[in-house]
Amino acid sequence: MVIDLRDVAAPPWEEDLLVTAQPKGVLEVRSLVRGARCATFETVWGSGGVWRGALVPGERSVVVAGAWERHGVCGYDLTGQRLWQDRSRTNVEAVTALAGGRVVVTYLRRATRVLEAATGEEERSLRGVLRVIALTSDLSLAVGGGWCRLLDRSLDLLGSRIATGLGQVWFAASDGEHPAVTDNGFLRILDSDGRERARVAEDFIRHVLHDPVTGTWVAVHETSEGKNSLLRFSNDGEVLERRPWDLRVSGTASMRGGRTLSLITAEGGQVVNCADWSVRGLEAT
Repeated sequence: MVIDLRDVAAPPWEEDLLVTAQPKGVLEVRSLVRGARCATFETVWGSGGVWRGALVPGERSVVVAGAWERHGVCGYDLTGQRLWQDRSRTNVEAVTALAGGRVVVTYLRRATRVLEAATGEEERSLRGVLRVIALTSDLSLAVGGGWCRLLDRSLDLLGSRIATGLGQVWFAASDGEHPAVTDNGFLRILDSDGRERARVAEDFIRHVLHDPVTGTWVAVHETSEGKNSLLRFSNDGEVLERRPWDLRVSGTASMRGGRTLSLITAEGGQVVNCADWSVRGLEAT
């Protein structure tokens, strides 16, 4: 029997653990190293069948999940025990794990907050920021309306604002020197000062990462007909390889510094080695 998985979450620097989400907030914590399910428990659940949450690794790893309505934001240990709940703000739009045991929570029409994942205590707010995308353990991308900007590990600003189109940046990655961002239907590879060095024009890029083994970028591409493929391209934006993917992708997560891509499809979880694109089922890793 195929389990109805909706999403997957892990920060890009995590080597082992990830969480997969089923309807109504049922989570499974899985280990890639052991190839096993570690725990199953329930969390708060968002609207529209969407799970908004993150795995925050650390000495005491935590799952943080948010709800659109009355439940607010909750933190759970990996046994499923609820550690804290904050109902002061609802309409959670995104939850992003950061290094150092922190998590960023984005709300509709409210300031984005940085929380201590284990306690829910607020560390700071990020006004004008619509979402934060973790690129590495030391580098993140703040996304605003028509702009984005790099942040260091302390969330201090790096460089200048990078102008983007009218649409919000949903996916981004970095090779440690050059960020790559999705922008109005194409993908832009930028210099550290924000100047565009290359552009990949495809229908819809729904995930991007940088594979350190091959030194190339890898993206999940979806056409207007809903067909998926994997793309490999160079720093100059040249498409080096295209691999059709028969199964529709509903969730993605970069892991192991870009060496591994976890996908959720109609047949369950798939784990892709980004160097050679070999694929294993999630349970067989």
